[in-house]
Amino acid sequence: MPYQLVGRTHTFYGRRLWEIVGRLKNFGVGRMVVRSRFGRYPEPCFYRIITAEPYFDTGRPHMDEDNMRGKVLVEKIFRGKNLGVMDISKAAYKTDFRLIHKHEEAKYLKSYENCTCQEVNVLPRTIEMPPLLKIVAEREGHAHTALPMQVSTKNWKYRIAEEGEQPTVELESGLGTPVSPHLYQGLR
Repeated sequence: MPYQLVGRTHTFYGRRLWEIVGRLKNFGVGRMVVRSRFGRYPEPCFYRIITAEPYFDTGRPHMDEDNMRGKVLVEKIFRGKNLGVMDISKAAYKTDFRLIHKHEEAKYLKSYENCTCQEVNVLPRTIEMPPLLKIVAEREGHAHTALPMQVSTKNWKYRIAEEGEQPTVELESGLGTPVSPHLYQGLR
């Protein structure tokens, strides 16, 4: 009889950060760890531990037997970019971390220094309205038929062009060329 797996699966491979840090001198300050989920990127991704303060016995019995809680500040290198110091305490319980051995740290640092990051795409400051919205705006008497472009601050691959800067990406709205143009004959 074959095995029937019950429950959800996960993609984590490794140990909890506190299992790794708890066995190191000074709780691993200065050492480097990697998350297995970042292995899919060709650019280097790793954390360098700055401080680690585990929350030991807080006076309540059996509250933190596995030592899964604490505050960890790390310097995050993600896809070849230094994102600065951040607190990863909320992700430290996940079984997704691997300690980088000291003889491998030089390889990670060298790949970080030699990393050629992707170019940032410059988007135009405004974009033309979609066709139906443009018709409604003209019907209501609006003079502007362009919308200001907005980009999420988390997206570091794109940015909006500065005043007078030429965008590298051209965006156009419209219907494009249909696969079957005879279906659209006679439509406005």
